Amino acid sequence: MATCAPVLDAGRFARAFPFHLWLDHELRVIGAGASLRKALPALQLGLRLHEAFIVTRPREAVTAADWQRHGADLCTLRSKLPGPPLALRGNAELLEDDSLLLLITPVMTSMEALRDCQLGFNDFAKHDAIGEMLLVTRSLQMSADDTHRMADRLRKRSDQLNAILELNHCGVLSVDEEGQVQHVNAALLEMLDVPRTELAGMTLPQVQALLDERTAPDQRGLVQLAHARSDADLQDHRTLHLSVPRPRVIELRNRRSPDGSRFYYLRDKTAEFEVDRMKSDFLTTAAHELRTPMVSVFGFTELLLNRPVGDERRRDVLETIHRQAALLIAMINDLLDLARIESRQGTDLRRVPVPIGRLVQDTLERLGGAAAGHTLINALDAGQAGLALLVDAEKTSQALTNVLSNAIKYSPAGSQVWVELCTAPGQHEAHRVGLRVRDEGVGMSPAQLARVFERFYRADPSGHIPGTGLGMNLVKELVELQEGQVEIRSEAGVGTVVTLWLPLAAPTERLAGTAGGGTRAAARVTPAHAVALQNRCQNTDEETP
Repeated sequence: MATCAPVLDAGRFARAFPFHLWLDHELRVIGAGASLRKALPALQLGLRLHEAFIVTRPREAVTAADWQRHGADLCTLRSKLPGPPLALRGNAELLEDDSLLLLITPVMTSMEALRDCQLGFNDFAKHDAIGEMLLVTRSLQMSADDTHRMADRLRKRSDQLNAILELNHCGVLSVDEEGQVQHVNAALLEMLDVPRTELAGMTLPQVQALLDERTAPDQRGLVQLAHARSDADLQDHRTLHLSVPRPRVIELRNRRSPDGSRFYYLRDKTAEFEVDRMKSDFLTTAAHELRTPMVSVFGFTELLLNRPVGDERRRDVLETIHRQAALLIAMINDLLDLARIESRQGTDLRRVPVPIGRLVQDTLERLGGAAAGHTLINALDAGQAGLALLVDAEKTSQALTNVLSNAIKYSPAGSQVWVELCTAPGQHEAHRVGLRVRDEGVGMSPAQLARVFERFYRADPSGHIPGTGLGMNLVKELVELQEGQVEIRSEAGVGTVVTLWLPLAAPTERLAGTAGGGTRAAARVTPAHAVALQNRCQNTDEETP
């Protein structure tokens, strides 16, 4: 059956192919569609094809014969003319007069490229789907941009969560629905003492076995991770007592997500547990220590009330009551002092330059009658007495009083107690000095020395030597709040040496309240002072081990 093709007039052809390019047999431009001329204003009649375009397909087409051999296959061009870059694609038709008709259309990837070429949708043929293609491309680009932004937000969020988990002082373990470990943080690795690579490859039963290995023997098997679905499952046994790598009390919490993965949160409660134990021990000890003198006071008072007592016996009983009441008052005062120190953490200290000589002398004078039967020796020379400490005078005097009081109580009658000044070895530019109290008392064994700062601990368990057992703990607190340190050396049957290391006032500080109401510059430890003080300390060390 014979077929015939419709013939298009110029107007219809222009509407059907607004970007066509018509070339003669020498490949010179003899015609172009209106839309192509709009996109490429520099395109002129008579220009050779290679002067206006780069032919990328067919690559070797430089003559009409080359185009004839290429046939009606796809052809692609890129503009060389001034203006925005423009790529075109289509096919070539060789006409009867040997001219070449390129039926092409621009390749547009975005609305921005369309606007750059000064084109609109009306510049394309109605059958050309460029508008729909650009809209789809734009939608895809917007979706891709949204995906990238969401991925970036998720990555940042993930980084933040990872940082929070790694900085968290509690252990975190996550496993997937298959029970495979997905994430562990640094706190858990330190808690269990295992490398990250080892724990990350474990399954939940393997983690359970690892926990059991590190749990105290009487606690093993009480918490089963694999069977726990929520906190309710751990209600009875949510506390682990680890013994390896060191004793810990761990609180375990568990959450299960809808996808079946699980998260375990392990919080180290060792410090809280220890504080609670210490509080309980303290209350028990305090109650016992307070009860002892109270029972004595109550018993002797009841004796006086219910039985006739002679004058001499009555006086003995009243002296005992008075002594036990004084012990109660001293113990309560020490407890109140410790409570104030702990609650205020040194905020009420008034640290000012204080002359060492005046501090020591005032303290020795206040002891007065308490030192009866003992000789207190102030071994500071004039140069040392002029040095100034940066301390709270009242609190430091209280600490020194406690040390001197112990030296007196634990030394035999007629013995001597020295107060000296020294520096640490090698500190020729010393920023602190030591107030040293040395006695010839009963001394302490290494076991007693190790417990000397414990509250209510007394080296004399017989009770014959009065005291609360709080004095040295109070000394330690007062000295350390002032950036100082307490050092004790003792030998049973020889004596004890207690050194209060305290900071010196800076050379530019001023001392107030000196004789005559004036001020003078605070003294400092010069190299000569340091050598002299070190010699004194070394001599002391040789005399008293």
